[in-house]
Amino acid sequence: MFKYLSALVDLIKYRLSIAVVLSSVTGYYLCRNTSDHHLFFLIAGVFLLSCGSAVLNQYTERIPDSFMERTKTRPIPSGKISKNNALGISLVLLISGGIFLYSNGTIPFLLGIFTVMLYNLLYTNLKKVTIFSIIPGALVGALPPVIGYYSSGGTVFNHNILAFSTFMFLWQIPHFWLIVIKYGKEYKAAGFATVSRYLNEIQIKYLVFFWVLSSNGFLFLNCILNDDFNKPLILIISLLNFLFISLFYRLLFVEKKSHGINGAFILLNSFGLFLMFLIIAASFLKSL
Repeated sequence: MFKYLSALVDLIKYRLSIAVVLSSVTGYYLCRNTSDHHLFFLIAGVFLLSCGSAVLNQYTERIPDSFMERTKTRPIPSGKISKNNALGISLVLLISGGIFLYSNGTIPFLLGIFTVMLYNLLYTNLKKVTIFSIIPGALVGALPPVIGYYSSGGTVFNHNILAFSTFMFLWQIPHFWLIVIKYGKEYKAAGFATVSRYLNEIQIKYLVFFWVLSSNGFLFLNCILNDDFNKPLILIISLLNFLFISLFYRLLFVEKKSHGINGAFILLNSFGLFLMFLIIAASFLKSL
């Protein structure tokens, strides 16, 4: 039973799902400074939908996963959980998550279902066809803040949620490229279309760095133009931007490949998470 529960925890990718929840909560607080029962429905709904989507994705990609060293020990390819059980678990999670989001309104529910379909139907099927599959893949990461925004009572888009969702879209893309640098041969063996078909490793690194640099520039510009961000918050984000870019460059181009790529990937995720915590904290402070 313990082994099965451990495999189940791996199957739902709870860490990724928690990060998705945090981005939706950020969208929630970009709309309002206070919380109510809708926040609970948002957290539960997004977490369950994210977990269910992760399980469904592993069910769909169980055969390619079995060919890659990085993924062959996942619960389905390794036989820890049967494919039929995984499909059943996915359906239960998706239905439960959908019910919670529907409690916040039709728009959050439809956006949640659309995100699941975008990830598991469009992105997953395009991965073997074109390197541009990362576009719908990145769009999946940009939608949870919008779900949070509408769950919070937002009726029309404002510049805050548009800017943050755009940043989240831009921020997802380098993740795919960093994984390609580290696991490019495995992805090729599994038949996935990646940017390594056209660029060598150093070219991908430069692509990643200048993409991240541009994304941070977009973030900084929006902080300056955002009337809701006070000067201390803008100063903190600006300082973090500078420190992040400096360390990110070092990890990509100075450190040894294995250590540097791993560090760059962790740093990329950590910066995004810390930024979301800052925005939520700033919203709380405004309500005091």
